[in-house]
Amino acid sequence: MIIIIDEASAKLASFYYHDEILKLQWKRAANMSFASDELHDEFQEKLQEKLPDELREKLYVALPANESINDFQKTTIQEYADNTAKANTGNLRIPKAPADYIWIVSNRQQKQIADSLGIASVGEPQCGTHYAVESLAELDIEYLERVRRRYNHIPWDIGETDRCLIRELSLSDLPALYELYDKPGMTDFVEPLYDYETELEYQKAYIENMYGFYEYGMWLVFSKETGKLIGRAGLEHDEMGYMIAPELWNQGYATEVCRFIIDYARENTDFEELYCRIDERNEASVRLAKKLGFTNSGHMDDDINASIYRKNIKNIKNNEKH
Repeated sequence: MIIIIDEASAKLASFYYHDEILKLQWKRAANMSFASDELHDEFQEKLQEKLPDELREKLYVALPANESINDFQKTTIQEYADNTAKANTGNLRIPKAPADYIWIVSNRQQKQIADSLGIASVGEPQCGTHYAVESLAELDIEYLERVRRRYNHIPWDIGETDRCLIRELSLSDLPALYELYDKPGMTDFVEPLYDYETELEYQKAYIENMYGFYEYGMWLVFSKETGKLIGRAGLEHDEMGYMIAPELWNQGYATEVCRFIIDYARENTDFEELYCRIDERNEASVRLAKKLGFTNSGHMDDDINASIYRKNIKNIKNNEKH
């Protein structure tokens, strides 16, 4: 991820003092050496065309977010920013592609330029960005990376357990998802997928409306060891659901993943409790629910002949989580 930021935004965001940003490495744009190709040249040309005269007084500083400036002092960064602000933007070489960038904008004009270039942007509410923050000083690298991914339709990494990686679904995952659902026993107690074209349209809408609006949903579970899709789990609002590939049953994967989801819901949502719907014939899921602290509420979902199990997730001491 490359962060584009001007001097005004940097000051608003306290970027010269922000611990996360002070771990980055500032580079003089004029000294950046990137392999030139048609994409870079075209992108550079577009940037020069779009920048109005008043904005040419500032050099947009590109920050590679995976490097460090531990050797730099605040005064060094301030001096660098002041010097580059006087530079001619004609010296700026734009590396990589628009999808690699996020622009921290300080006004609507910058937001419009970012849109025209296909660059994700974030700013305070008056800037008109889709992703707005009350104060730029609240920004951190994780949030910026998530905004960049959402804008460019790149799935979010949700988290990990000892053996699993959990992330959002992308449309390219559909073939692997069909393979998972085709395994023996996988649809004994859950609905199968639609036909491919219908499922494709459903998942497009799900990614935009569920992930995009609520920032949670049913996620994919991958093995750290093999990188393969081994399950699906997550939140449909305050309902928890999961499924694990049959070759991994009775090895603790479901417990591991569901505990992650409970912790995620506790820390990232306002839900006071979670519930799950379990067919009483699914003895393994009943045992798991009880192991995780869910109790049968005495209510049924008659549409799918399932019992409702509930668990309070807020009023719990840290040493009682597991």
